[in-house]
Amino acid sequence: MASINLAVEFFKEDFLQAIGAGIYEIGVRKSGKSVPLYIGESTFVLVRCAAHLYHLRKEPALFGFEEDTINDPSITLSFHLLKSEEDKQARKKRETELVKERHPISQSGRRDSQKPIEEKIEALRQFLQSC
Repeated sequence: MASINLAVEFFKEDFLQAIGAGIYEIGVRKSGKSVPLYIGESTFVLVRCAAHLYHLRKEPALFGFEEDTINDPSITLSFHLLKSEEDKQARKKRETELVKERHPISQSGRRDSQKPIEEKIEALRQFLQSC
């Protein structure tokens, strides 16, 4: 497992609301600039996002990180709730809309389909270089 030395904000503003079902965003911030990394939905947002953190540590490339970027303390990974939504169909529909609207850098633009790892790494690297 990789070590992680970046800052993590885990539902800083909406922790209690994230206990339930909803749509969430994982973002990356550096030097005051931010970009959506991933948008997802879950019945249990906090549990799902804790699993994302585990997978980030286990295989950083799944989110576009490499050894140098996963250990950069000037990078902040933020988790926040975009919308509480109990109804699964409404949640999935809104998730798809948000992916299309916000263009998360690790997703292909079709619901929660992921880009290939090499493309995720390149997209994150380009964002970080622009900061």
